[in-house]
Amino acid sequence: MAERFHTSHNQNLQNAYGAWAATMPIDSIVAIALSDPIHAISAFFACAHVERRACIVTQNMLADLDNQFTPLTTQLQSSNTPVKAGKANSFITFTSGSTNKPKAIVRNQDSWIYSFERNGVTADDSVAVFGSLSHSLAHYAACEALHMGAKVIFCAKRLSGNPTVIYATPTQIKLATTKHAPQPNVRLLMIGGGHFTKTERAVCKQHFPNADIRVFYGTAETSFISIADENTPDGSVGQVYDGVNFIVSNRLVAVQTPMLALGYLDKVKPFDQSTPFETGELGWIDAQGNLFLYGRSDRAVTIADKSVHLDAIEADLLTQINVARAGVIALPDSKRGLRAYGATTGASAAHPLLADNLVLDEWPELLSGKTDYVRLTKILTQAFL
Repeated sequence: MAERFHTSHNQNLQNAYGAWAATMPIDSIVAIALSDPIHAISAFFACAHVERRACIVTQNMLADLDNQFTPLTTQLQSSNTPVKAGKANSFITFTSGSTNKPKAIVRNQDSWIYSFERNGVTADDSVAVFGSLSHSLAHYAACEALHMGAKVIFCAKRLSGNPTVIYATPTQIKLATTKHAPQPNVRLLMIGGGHFTKTERAVCKQHFPNADIRVFYGTAETSFISIADENTPDGSVGQVYDGVNFIVSNRLVAVQTPMLALGYLDKVKPFDQSTPFETGELGWIDAQGNLFLYGRSDRAVTIADKSVHLDAIEADLLTQINVARAGVIALPDSKRGLRAYGATTGASAAHPLLADNLVLDEWPELLSGKTDYVRLTKILTQAFL
């Protein structure tokens, strides 16, 4: 029997949104575009309760969706009338869209519940969730907390409340540790969605002295792939998450996992659960089982007859003094085919493989805090070509 989400959080709001969703055709996909995160997550659980697929989106994302999505843009009033439950069904999340348009991913509920039951969040916890629920990490963290009976603290950019658990990207956790008093009550930090250095871990340990700091690597399609802790070698994304297997062939990283999504919404063919899923990352595994990544395969380019990993150049730039953010792209060159150009914040930076670097006052980023490479490409193209 398939597992299903459950929570008693804001039950009267769930009643209202459930009654509304139950009037939609059974094959509907409800696109929840509500600015209040309490209403948005209540509507999501309500849709799951009445067997309607749902996703949480921003107004900008809503404009790009086709007519198979039914928009929910108006907040409803609470209701005391319970709604009959349907079967456990699927729901929709999205890739980050850092290099192209976000892809809609179809997931079943137990693919997330599998990890809910392994991360250690309990009903006694208060979980701080950063950013927009349209971002899959924030969406996941809120669902995990409420499914496990914990309290959720929705944070925009600054840490608020008195959490015991925090979910954040590296960028978001940096903001949380800026001009903020130490938080001894935080027992668990779950950090994912980007590069996180040993220095950043040390800063986190000062601000959250009693926290178990877990830095995870994963994709929107696979959820957790690996976990890095204080014993993980520098540069590694850690060892396999419980139940996951790494497969590296010709440097391409693939995984077999019980958390694999069902497939992409716009593709007829679903993911094959028995076949390793290719992550798009290049990497290798050491003798102790630690996974190391070179970067994404689609960001490996040839410059002057040499193979260059743009993600590796970024990592090098981030080690330079006062560099807070770094991004590297390849632009066409009439003689070399391609040349690498970079952008940084905080300070200028240099690298032997970079043709030039631009210092930005404001960083182009997505709601998740990840670099928006589409915007960065436009900025660097305008600056250097």
